Amino acid sequence: NSSWISLFLGIKGNEFLCRVPIDYIQETFNQMGLEYFTETLQVILNPVLDSSLDFVFGDEEKWYGMIPARYIMSERGVDDMRQKYERGDFEVCPKLSCRQKTLSVGPSDVCGKSNVKIFCPRCYDFYELRSDAQLDGAMFGTSFSHNFFAQRPN
Repeated sequence: NSSWISLFLGIKGNEFLCRVPIDYIQETFNQMGLEYFTETLQVILNPVLDSSLDFVFGDEEKWYGMIPARYIMSERGVDDMRQKYERGDFEVCPKLSCRQKTLSVGPSDVCGKSNVKIFCPRCYDFYELRSDAQLDGAMFGTSFSHNFFAQRPN
């Protein structure tokens, strides 16, 4: 048995997201402004997925997607994303003359507005994902790449 978070992060395309620590999710301040039902949070935080629930609430994906958008702006979150960046967890630049590691970015902070894109720090350009991942761009937000490279210029 695994948790809802492990199951969700294991879905193809979701590997772009980082695992948010449970203590960060449980912190009331980090939940401010996010609408959810208590049941949604219970499903997400349960260490063992209760298969009898059969995802009846439906808000888990959207809600969990907005938490990483906040987490990756924190010092811990930037460090987690740095590790993913250095490992090459995101795609490489599609330009054959470049092939630089890229970073996931969201063209919009509004859910459902756009899919995630990749940003090449060498070309200073944004590209569509080559994989079939269809992550909501709001899961990364418009400020993440700026914040990431401001905190980690090298």
